[in-house]
Amino acid sequence: MNIVLATSPSEEDKHGVRSMAPLSLGYLAACVKKYPEVNVRIVDAYGEGLTVNQAYDRVMALSPDLLGVSSTSFCFPSGIRLISRLKSARSDVVTVMGGYHPTMFDNLLLRDVPELDYVLRGEADESFPELCRRLLRSESLAGLPGLSYRANGEVVRGIPQQIEDLDAIPFPDRSLFTYDGYFHQFGGFPIPEVPPTANVASSRGCPYHCTFCPKLFPEWRYRMRSAENVFAEILELHRAGFQIAFFQDENFSYDIPRVEKICHLILEHNLKMRFAFQGTIHHLPESVFQLMHRAGFDALFVGVESGSEAQLRRYGKPATSKSLAEGIRRAKRAHMLVVGFFVYGGPGETDQDFEATQKFIQEIRPHVCGGSALSVQPQAILWDKLIGEAEPLSLADTHPRQMYTIPGQLDNEVIRRRRRGLRQAFFKSWRHWRRIIDILDLLKYNLSARRAARPTLKDIKMLLGKGKSKPSG
Repeated sequence: MNIVLATSPSEEDKHGVRSMAPLSLGYLAACVKKYPEVNVRIVDAYGEGLTVNQAYDRVMALSPDLLGVSSTSFCFPSGIRLISRLKSARSDVVTVMGGYHPTMFDNLLLRDVPELDYVLRGEADESFPELCRRLLRSESLAGLPGLSYRANGEVVRGIPQQIEDLDAIPFPDRSLFTYDGYFHQFGGFPIPEVPPTANVASSRGCPYHCTFCPKLFPEWRYRMRSAENVFAEILELHRAGFQIAFFQDENFSYDIPRVEKICHLILEHNLKMRFAFQGTIHHLPESVFQLMHRAGFDALFVGVESGSEAQLRRYGKPATSKSLAEGIRRAKRAHMLVVGFFVYGGPGETDQDFEATQKFIQEIRPHVCGGSALSVQPQAILWDKLIGEAEPLSLADTHPRQMYTIPGQLDNEVIRRRRRGLRQAFFKSWRHWRRIIDILDLLKYNLSARRAARPTLKDIKMLLGKGKSKPSG
């Protein structure tokens, strides 16, 4: 059986193009390769920035017997178009969708997309290999956990699956990530040339309840891999030649004892790698930041969201602006590069709320700032509040909504002013004299920052050299 796993093409959303490898597909590939009759390939249409036509050509060239497409809420229309085009050319190909959006709207997908055969709901590390096994053996699919399918004119909906023991599943098969353009940008920011870098997921789910994040299902729990299991993957990456590991899960730093144990394992083995992470930082003490720095953590990405206490409460954030500011200061004292992300235009946001965000940026001075207008996604608390709790009647009704398209919210002109205002606040933060100290600190103590700055410093040195007069003979 030739299996092709693909991400949805990026025609609707370019945010993650050229950023990270699709670990979810790497996990599925590793889990299904236990069957010798299976050959797996990955086409990262989203990460590579492929159109539907380009993705179709790539998939067809691999002669699939089964195409599995993983899709987000932003890109699912392109995923549907890819499946539909492939099925029209090869009616014998089995088509499967998975990911967050298909998990929520499996009923609509199977009702409205005849070219789609199956949907796997939730985490498919166990259900996808079982689906392949039953297809190979021509066994009944009835009762397969997590599988939604058509039967007798009705949609049979599987219960979304959740992996309880994350240590029990194999590491992602990175040999199938053949694209060499990852980590050329992240969150909309271009990234200078970096050494070989791998993304890692150390946990799944979320312990928090932010109002703009899809809640999926009430029973969806936060689960962590053990420190030993995480370190074993780091060690495997080191042996494979990777020099940087980026922890992509947004709660890497949630559990302090686990963070400390991972750092101690890195230090005990004298592992010469560098690390970056996403996570909450308001609860991390100075000692943990310093330990992380010694272990090689050079950068962090934190969702500050807003400098307004009122807005943070509306978003259901676990921290205050004061605790976030103190966390960033502690991280900077530990010589970490801090990338702060902000959202604007949310429900109830006043001019004073946005001015508090501008003030936060100018006073706290994250090294890099990113921002975007808030969009509301299905199943989020804000979706229920602003759009309604009723089930969507069509796939068109499941698209994420920009705030300015929702009656009673800020209009597009205000959103544009907020966008300009965020950029202006960041530019003003660079006028502060302490920015020089920030940069010198990174260049002195942060190995990754030094590496990134080396080409620029070399160019400056060459320019200065050219400007010198030649000694007379």
